[in-house]
Amino acid sequence: MGLKAYMNDIVEAVVTTAKGMRITARYGVDPREEVTLQYPEERWEIPQGYRGFLHNDIKTCTACTMCVKTCPVDCISLESVRGADKRMVLASYDINIGRCMYCGLCVEVCPPKSLKHTSGYEMASVTRGELILHFIAEDAAEIKARVARQVAEAAAKAAEAAKAAEAGKPSDLSSEAAKAPVVEPEAAKEGENKE
Repeated sequence: MGLKAYMNDIVEAVVTTAKGMRITARYGVDPREEVTLQYPEERWEIPQGYRGFLHNDIKTCTACTMCVKTCPVDCISLESVRGADKRMVLASYDINIGRCMYCGLCVEVCPPKSLKHTSGYEMASVTRGELILHFIAEDAAEIKARVARQVAEAAAKAAEAAKAAEAGKPSDLSSEAAKAPVVEPEAAKEGENKE
């Protein structure tokens, strides 16, 4: 490498630096070209279709587990129990937003559309445990115990209703005897005819 190539490199560096400084100076002097946003007080407008944090409306969730099966990073976990009315009851529903990649697959497959993306994007935390969103405040064991009691009560009521229905029906033998015609012995009939 000669002196000529060395001088060309120096000239090229000065020219490109001058171009960059000209653009910087233009943005720094022109008041219409505001780029900096005073973030905590001012915020960018969130565009339509933005995929922020996930939120599940527990009242409409059917515990179908489609979101859990579809999630590619396994950030959604739920526990459910079959209730007395044969419907699934959510015992726990958690989303780890530290693992979520906000792909939106879980939102697309949700049949009741209870799972949605919000416009939230700020969640500074000190520990990873703070990044797990718990949508059911009650303990899962308490919910399972309550649902088990309800199922047992419903089964007891059904058994009592079956016993009451069974007691209301005559037994099979007595019903056949009641339906059969009464046949009098012939000897008794002959005695009546003679009198």
